[in-house]
Amino acid sequence: MQISISLIHESFPERTLNKAPNHMMSAGSGELLQRLDELEAYISKDELASILPNLTRDQAFYLLHLLPGLSNDSRNVDELNTADHALCDVGFRDGYKEVHGYLALMICLVGAFTNILNMVILTRREMINSTNTILTGLAVADFLLLLEYSFYAASYIKGQDTMFDNYVHSVFILFHAHFTQVTHTIAICLTITLAVWRYIAICKPHLNLFLCTLPRARLAVVVAYLVSPVLSVPNYLMYSIRQRHDRYSNKSLYHVDFSDRARASNSLLQSIHFWFYSVLIKILPCLLLTFFIYHIISAMYTAKRRKENLIKMSTPSMETERKLPRMEKLTEKTTRMLLTVLLLFLATELPQGILSLLSAIYGHSFFRKCYLHWGEVMDLLALINGAVNFLLYYIMSHQFRVTFRSLLSPPQPVNLSPRLPGETVSTQL
Repeated sequence: MQISISLIHESFPERTLNKAPNHMMSAGSGELLQRLDELEAYISKDELASILPNLTRDQAFYLLHLLPGLSNDSRNVDELNTADHALCDVGFRDGYKEVHGYLALMICLVGAFTNILNMVILTRREMINSTNTILTGLAVADFLLLLEYSFYAASYIKGQDTMFDNYVHSVFILFHAHFTQVTHTIAICLTITLAVWRYIAICKPHLNLFLCTLPRARLAVVVAYLVSPVLSVPNYLMYSIRQRHDRYSNKSLYHVDFSDRARASNSLLQSIHFWFYSVLIKILPCLLLTFFIYHIISAMYTAKRRKENLIKMSTPSMETERKLPRMEKLTEKTTRMLLTVLLLFLATELPQGILSLLSAIYGHSFFRKCYLHWGEVMDLLALINGAVNFLLYYIMSHQFRVTFRSLLSPPQPVNLSPRLPGETVSTQL
């Protein structure tokens, strides 16, 4: 989930363009204001000032200051040519941005509530086991992510233009960026752990009782929550709150932008961050999930074929026929449910991982022209993934359904003492 990056870059440049003073909108400048994001790829400040004589040098510097990361560096012109990434803009984003806040807020509120139900149901005494412990940790991470994002979605609907000058809002955007990164990394770690757990249970059953114990599951959840904030350290260093004085409005403006370390020419930190995020946090988990899902499905198919062959060759005893198939069916249903959870997570993460990897390869231009164009859609997919697990559990797990229904209508207490017909019972309050 590239929430941390996509929202930061969106929080300043586009919205600030509308705040330029009227006297700067001289003839020919309207087109400039609409295409500044393209000009930054191949034109310098001095060239802009010479091409547009209607703008003073100070005004040109002011306009270009609105866009982060501008410098007369040695970036390859071919790499930064906007035509290289023209196919990324299919005209979808402009219309979708109008409804993104409403959709995100609705998904967040519903998903936060259903994840509370997940936590309550999965921690019932009859539901406690190693797998459900991991699922509980995943529900907590999804709940925190959806709850926090709901506040951002509300501000998205309200309109961040009115809050741009506010220092408190910049602090919130910075916190939002880091918090969503950490919680989503926790979800990734726990999803990989879940895949490992099921891989051992299906492909290495002789190790299952030894490795996949309840204490180990609890330890894995704790480790995920402790390690994820450490893995997000490059993200902390990438961004900071920047202040500047607007001499036209005579007040201070605040925004979240690349930190001084990241803005440096040929920034090593920026390269490390993109590669670290795209490879370690995105691509590697997707590859691991693909490996485990393939082997789990393959093992299930092999077991099914072996069972069919055994049935053809011999007739099992009545006791085996009663007990073994039932246990196999329960295991198979659980495995199918968990595979659905893993496949949904993979389908959500893989597009983000590919775009992040391409951003690391092709640089800042691809990030601005392609990744940010689909930023809100990627966010929405991640939110749906965090909100839909309750529905999957309810549809695919009989025990989950029974436990949920027992919460809604607890069973009546059973009177175990025998009573003769016509006998009256006295009670004392």
